[in-house]
Amino acid sequence: MTPLTQILSIARAGNPARAWAMFQSSGWDARTDDPKALTLKGRLLKDQAKAAQGAERVRLYGLAAEAYAAAAQIEQASYPLINAATLAFLGGRPERAVQLAGDVLDLLADRPDEAETAYWLAATRSEALLLLGKNAEARAALTEAMATAPEAWEDHAATIGQFELILAEHNEDDSWLNRHRPPPSLYFSGLIALDENDPKLLDQIETIIAQDEPGFGFGALTAGADILIAEALHRAGAELHITLPYPVARFRELSVEPYGDHWLPRFDMLMTAAARVDILSQMPGEDERPVDVAVDLCNLVTMGQCARNASILCSSAKAITIVGTGEDTRRLFPIWQQSGRDHLILETRRTSDRPRARRAPATIEQLHAILWVKDMSSLQLADQQEAGFDFVAAQGGHYHLSRDLTGALTLARKLEEAGDIVKTSMVIDAIDPSVPPTAILQRAEDIAHASEGGPLLTDHKTAMALTLLAPDRAIQEIGELQTAYGFIPLWSIS
Repeated sequence: MTPLTQILSIARAGNPARAWAMFQSSGWDARTDDPKALTLKGRLLKDQAKAAQGAERVRLYGLAAEAYAAAAQIEQASYPLINAATLAFLGGRPERAVQLAGDVLDLLADRPDEAETAYWLAATRSEALLLLGKNAEARAALTEAMATAPEAWEDHAATIGQFELILAEHNEDDSWLNRHRPPPSLYFSGLIALDENDPKLLDQIETIIAQDEPGFGFGALTAGADILIAEALHRAGAELHITLPYPVARFRELSVEPYGDHWLPRFDMLMTAAARVDILSQMPGEDERPVDVAVDLCNLVTMGQCARNASILCSSAKAITIVGTGEDTRRLFPIWQQSGRDHLILETRRTSDRPRARRAPATIEQLHAILWVKDMSSLQLADQQEAGFDFVAAQGGHYHLSRDLTGALTLARKLEEAGDIVKTSMVIDAIDPSVPPTAILQRAEDIAHASEGGPLLTDHKTAMALTLLAPDRAIQEIGELQTAYGFIPLWSIS
């Protein structure tokens, strides 16, 4: 019998159909005496409902509600009971929803310490009141919940997501939820060689941050625009999430020190203040990425991190970049603009070019996606080659190399939908197409070998890049993969 935890992991990885098949084949579907099994059953049916349409969606929501209700009856817990109430409402049974919502309030009144935290006590009560149509009381309870844990952003987002579903079903305005949403996320980037004392520029940065009140800032800390914006975010109390294309000492040497010693203590202070620092590390034996391509990769990853954070928190994402007067933005910034998200471009006078000794040499490496396929049949291979997709045979599988990053993702989906089970992975990195680095090919192969078929697997940096490039895909972290060169985070894309 497959453990419930394993089935849940597969569901979280974006493969609800396979999780449901395993749930049934293991006999969990027949268990009516196990609250954990019933709760997972409700979760799996809810996932199916979200992917369905019309009458089938309503039917699945109803089945999910009853599974949660059965779990609540056994263990008398508010979590399955409030889920049962909301899903009954979405499943077209408002009378049942009212009954269950009343049961939630009775349970919380009898056992106020039953909820996991003070936040969930008030938030659960608020959701029940909303289902009962007691909107004024629901709003007051939600305000109380937020006050008990003002920075529990992910908890807030989960509650807001549920409220949005209920209000949409009621055809009611949900704009009042905006005051409770977590603060926006801000991606920042821009010019290195600028006048850091330009009063107009400094005032613009401060004004934007004061108006938008971002709670999270995502960027690098290159001398110039990056540090100016990061300092303003830090002064405003925002969390800094820093991503660097090189190890800290190497980045400091390449991107801070050449532009003046006065930048160094400012960089060090912000690094210490950062809530999180990610390094786009490379594998042993791999040549250092050329500067321009490393910066492109870092920008793409950081934009994805910002967009993902906003999505997880049911909030908004915005970008700000600083360019020289009359100049274009960096070449990847248009990807953000094309995503439809808010952005601001500030102009300032360029003071000088980057030091000549530090100018990056010409390079043939560019960002490419490696799509690795394990267990591809000769017929599948022939079909793809006939369609114009070249695959290279390698020990352990075949791989396709493409500069069209989203095109490679589309190809992976076609392979998945072809019917035959294939194990696929994707890695985005700086690659010389004439001689793909052995270390990167090895990473792609290792990740593909971890697949059980179904969703595409990838590493962290690729997952973040695809968050921006493919916003319609479900992208989830599913654990770690142990390899000969250490552990790497493993993500699924479906």
